[in-house]
Amino acid sequence: MRANAAQSIDLCEAWRGKPGAFAAAVQPGAGFSFHYHGKDAGPVFAEDWQTKITDGLGAGATRRIFTHSSGLVVTQDIRELQNSLVLEYKLRFRNSASNTLPAISRLKALDLSFDGAVGEGSCVISSTGGFQDSCLPPRAFNIRRSWLQPSSCWMSVVDLSSDGGRSSDKDMPMFLVHNEVQQAGVYVALGWSGQWQALARINSAPAPLQLIGGIPDVEIELEPGEEIEGPTVVVGLYQGTALDGSNALRRLIRDSYTPKLAGQRMLPVATFNSAFAVGMEFDESLLKQLADGAAQTGQEYFLLDAGWHEGDDWNSTVGNWETVNSKKLPHGLNPVADYIRSKGLEFGLWFDLERVAPDTQLAIAHPDWVLWDHGREPAPWLHHAPYVTLVAGPLTPPPKICEWGVLDYGNPEVQEYVKGVLGRYIREAGVKYIRYDFNIDPLPYWRVADKPTRRGITQLRHIQGLYDVLDWVLCQFPDVIIENCASGGNRLDLGMMQRSHTAWINDHSTDPAIIRYHLSGINHFVPGNYSYILYSLPRPFTPEAPTDFEPDDLGFQSLFGGAFGIGVPIHTWIEPWKARALRHVQIWKQLRRYLIEDYYPLSPQPADMTSWSGWQFHDPNDQSGFMQTFRTNTSEAAHRFALHELDDAALYRFTDAYSGETFEVTGASALTEGVEVCQATMSSRVLHYSKTSN
Repeated sequence: MRANAAQSIDLCEAWRGKPGAFAAAVQPGAGFSFHYHGKDAGPVFAEDWQTKITDGLGAGATRRIFTHSSGLVVTQDIRELQNSLVLEYKLRFRNSASNTLPAISRLKALDLSFDGAVGEGSCVISSTGGFQDSCLPPRAFNIRRSWLQPSSCWMSVVDLSSDGGRSSDKDMPMFLVHNEVQQAGVYVALGWSGQWQALARINSAPAPLQLIGGIPDVEIELEPGEEIEGPTVVVGLYQGTALDGSNALRRLIRDSYTPKLAGQRMLPVATFNSAFAVGMEFDESLLKQLADGAAQTGQEYFLLDAGWHEGDDWNSTVGNWETVNSKKLPHGLNPVADYIRSKGLEFGLWFDLERVAPDTQLAIAHPDWVLWDHGREPAPWLHHAPYVTLVAGPLTPPPKICEWGVLDYGNPEVQEYVKGVLGRYIREAGVKYIRYDFNIDPLPYWRVADKPTRRGITQLRHIQGLYDVLDWVLCQFPDVIIENCASGGNRLDLGMMQRSHTAWINDHSTDPAIIRYHLSGINHFVPGNYSYILYSLPRPFTPEAPTDFEPDDLGFQSLFGGAFGIGVPIHTWIEPWKARALRHVQIWKQLRRYLIEDYYPLSPQPADMTSWSGWQFHDPNDQSGFMQTFRTNTSEAAHRFALHELDDAALYRFTDAYSGETFEVTGASALTEGVEVCQATMSSRVLHYSKTSN
């Protein structure tokens, strides 16, 4: 351990001497800041702070401890990843004094600046989160490019955030800042599964580019001995195009954050979903029939979705986790689970544990565990103390709260209860797949529960409790998949990706055009195992397929860019339909390893039904991959798609995944002239390629 003057602390000292404009432009500082004792602290600290640095904590790991004379101790744990091009850190604040400390507020877990030269002309590339709508183009996973254009007197800013306390219910908490002229950039990802905010801004030219991120509306007076923990912050450098930056982030998530499954790297899996197949009206016999069809169509997991627990209505009975629905499943889960396993599938089960309905088993037994409001007006102090963002802007007071409550994961007793529920079903029913859902916006509940001098504490404790539960499941049951659901795409952040293997991205998983739009967007930021979607045509939650329906090839093929599942009344399908579905699933399985490699869109996001579109997934190690093209209602019979990252001196063999037809193209030609494809309207073509010679 060594002592340093706090003013000299430099988060990015590992970047000194690294190539690229952003490495040269980063300004010294600790990388974070907050308001305390009447003034701002950080990113450059004043002399009333003492700092100690501890090395030797493992490869690339450093701990920095900032101590204030009042007794506040701030610990910053740093990891260097990917040859020090990536810095990950987390903050903890502890009161080491015997008295309550002044409030910590304006907590910017990320506060990093770069010289103005790289800021001018930079573009912030971000994505919307999991909005639930059914139009084209949808709002969900819309890739946005926002140019920072400061003048001498006006600030240029891009402001990203969540909305209701689920991390991607508005924007995804990850973005790139890219400078095309410099051919370089930086990417940012926040590991926080609650409310967050991030800004990229230039106050006025030639002011520095400032990146700010953290948890808004935190103002906490720490009690003696108390400690709180903030989000995980990841910042990474890259050189090249913006796609080089997004692929660097995808690889980082795959290699450093995605949990292993039984010790193996996680690939996308094929999962059958009962709810999208038949809704909530099922019994043991029907589930067994669905399992037969799921096995015949190449599915690997069978997810028994909502409706299995006690109660007539799944939505108003969340909290009845102690017993199985005796009307639907009078013999319990085991006969169904055993039958599913006999068909070669693994058994999965749905939970919505953070939400509690009134008059359920949990609500009656432990009302003190639940954050309630029952529609009353928020606490009076909320109307007198306006919420503040990270830059001190006002937020609207929370609205009235609906009938459900939020289970208080900040309570250690609650954490043990949830572990007990999950552990019991995993052990007794042999569950190998957990759909971890979260169908409520928790932010208003957290705010109502906070005291005026403790704003933000309920959220902080809740998220840390959530992480404790999920970490426990991963440790105790390393062969169980955790699916992050949250109504579909509303909690996609680094903290959840570190604790889940896959993610359901949107409930509007029916229309193939909308699915293609979603996948073409989300793949910019996360590897394909986090993009679970379903074939559920012609409409979900319908026990019987219409007599005039026939499976749609384009519908199946539109799922090839993510984790491919099926949710149809498969028990009513005739054998040729099942064989058709199986063929698509088999081809997808041959290609799925590429979904966690590099991603390249071959067209703009497909926002209409009169254009060609496509994508490419590429393994840079063996120079193989696949390209997939989509022709909608356009009169253009053939189209050329320029590929990415091929060896321009090599020859490549392309094989049609369905017909087996092959052709060869040089890398140089595929990169510049493009690969020409010809196909019918409303169809897709899938071409696997591999390098044949140098």
